Amino acid sequence: MKRILLTSALIGLGLPAVGSATDLNVDFTATVLATTCTITIVQDGGPVVTGSNGEYSLTIPDVGLDKVVTGDVAAQANFKLVASDCSNGYSKIFTTLTGTTVSGKLIVNETTSGATGVGMGIKRRDTADSAFFTPNNTDKFEWSTDEKANGVPLTVALRETTAGAGRTGAFQAKATFNFTYE
Repeated sequence: MKRILLTSALIGLGLPAVGSATDLNVDFTATVLATTCTITIVQDGGPVVTGSNGEYSLTIPDVGLDKVVTGDVAAQANFKLVASDCSNGYSKIFTTLTGTTVSGKLIVNETTSGATGVGMGIKRRDTADSAFFTPNNTDKFEWSTDEKANGVPLTVALRETTAGAGRTGAFQAKATFNFTYE
């Protein structure tokens, strides 16, 4: 009982100070941010890209496992990420990639009873397979001034996840691009 009374007395001592306040000034500081860009995926010498509103599909034509194994261009397709309707309030665009990985940089096939030992990688156009983006939403790349104006040329490629492990079948995978602006 004494503990409760002591607490009540302490609370009572604090109330008169609040009760005697006559003015309350609050200064708010805010940063008004620019609107971001609309990012679309467009066909760029590769297969047809379909979709809109953030959901796009890119279909690679049927390809032989031998092309996947050797990293032949027949087992890949080119596309672009294009920024439009951007405000002038940013100077940089950064992109990260997410997806379910099977071998660090390759995204796993989501088709059950489809191709096995095959993954999908995404990289900047005309770079080596070692440059595939890691789909962990942490590794990011920055768009150059030219890429902000004309789009980022990218390549999606089917590759074996482990040498000699590839098996034929249907393949479907999902990659999500995430964008931040500065």
